Amino acid sequence: MPGGFYHVHTRGNDQRDISFGNWSGRLFVRELERAARRHGWRILAYCLMTNHYHLVLQINETLSAGMCELNGRFATTSNWINKRKDHLFGRRFTSHLIEDDAYLLTSVRYVLLNPVRSGGARRPEHWRSSSMRATLGLERPPAWLDAEFVLGYFGATPSSARRRFNDFVVDGIGGSVPVPGTAGAALPLTRG
Repeated sequence: MPGGFYHVHTRGNDQRDISFGNWSGRLFVRELERAARRHGWRILAYCLMTNHYHLVLQINETLSAGMCELNGRFATTSNWINKRKDHLFGRRFTSHLIEDDAYLLTSVRYVLLNPVRSGGARRPEHWRSSSMRATLGLERPPAWLDAEFVLGYFGATPSSARRRFNDFVVDGIGGSVPVPGTAGAALPLTRG
C-alpha cells in the first residue's frame, strides 16, 4: 500500500547466520541506505541480529522491489566475501502492515528490544547494529533514518522526547513484549 507503514523481517536460511561481524553490519546499513533512497522509504527503526533483521518503515510506492534489492545485494556481497554459494535468506521477507499508532510504537520497541530478548545485550543502546543509539542521540543518525518522526510521539523538545522514548523502550525489558499487531485497540495513525 503506497504510503503504508510496515514491520518487516527476514531470517537466514535454516536460521543460519546472516551477520558475520562488523563488516556485515556496515554492509547491511549501506544497502539499507541505498534501498531507502532508491525506493523512497522512510526508515523509523532497524535491528540487524545474527540470524535475522527487522525494519520499521514507511514506503513510497512498493515494498517488494526494495526488499528484493536490499536482500539480493546484501546476500550477493556477503556470499562473495564468505565464499558461500547457497541462499543466505531462507525465504521471502515477512511484512506486517501497521495501521495505528499503538502498533507502530509497539513495533519499534519490539525491534529495538531484539538484542535484549536474545541475550546479546543487557540494554538496547548497547547493541551497535540497530537504530537505538542514533534515536537516543548517542551517535549521529544517518540521513536516511527518520528518528525525529518516532521522537515526535514522545515530546516537543529533543531531550525530553529522547528521555521518554528511552523510558518507553526500556519499560519493555523483563516484561512481556507482545509480537506487534497481536494486542491493543486500533487507533488512527497520528502523532501528538
